[in-house]
Amino acid sequence: MASRGQPQRPNGSGQSKICQFKLVLLGESAVGKSSLVLRFVKGQFQEYQESTIGAAFLTQTVCLDDVTVKFEIWDTAGQENIFLILPSFCRYLRYHSLAPMYYRGAQTAIVVYDISNAESFQRAKAWVKELQRQASPNIVIALAGNKADLANKRMVDADEAQVYAEENGLLFMETSAKTAMNVNEIFLAIAKKLPKSEQGGGGAATQGGARVVDINKPANNSGGGGCCK
Repeated sequence: MASRGQPQRPNGSGQSKICQFKLVLLGESAVGKSSLVLRFVKGQFQEYQESTIGAAFLTQTVCLDDVTVKFEIWDTAGQENIFLILPSFCRYLRYHSLAPMYYRGAQTAIVVYDISNAESFQRAKAWVKELQRQASPNIVIALAGNKADLANKRMVDADEAQVYAEENGLLFMETSAKTAMNVNEIFLAIAKKLPKSEQGGGGAATQGGARVVDINKPANNSGGGGCCK
């Protein structure tokens, strides 16, 4: 069992199934999306983090009682004004037009803003609207007010963000990738809210878009790769 929200890898004792979920991080550039992922996955923080171009992919697991939740994490770029060159077409595309490629099929998303940047909070609201309009209707969305260590430069009130989150059915926490405040906790809260029940009687099933594998049942080799190693 995970202790106090620490990410853990399955150890084979007590876990009966593994649920795999696609998680995407969205938000304005420089709000700390990559830093949150680095802190969660590797327990590290880099003061000067290079901007993500396109998207980065990492994985991490969280153990909940008899279920291991495996996150497939897509950390996206935030700059709408970043252009990506497609050599085969020799033309430029705005990053924003590519964003649906990354959140399509996601069962959960963390929308991040910087508490010291009011504009990033407004941009976060726009991302929430887009997810509510374009993503899966059952997607679990968390709102992360990052850089809580910059409380002396705060421009976004926590109560305002909390009210907005409640009105839109979002999980909400203020986080700090620098101090690790609430980083593991927000992923744990998401893991608890995601559906993890099996359907049918087979060894693997899909629930809410998640891949579920019961490790106590024989593997079905006809279905290709699973989520349990």
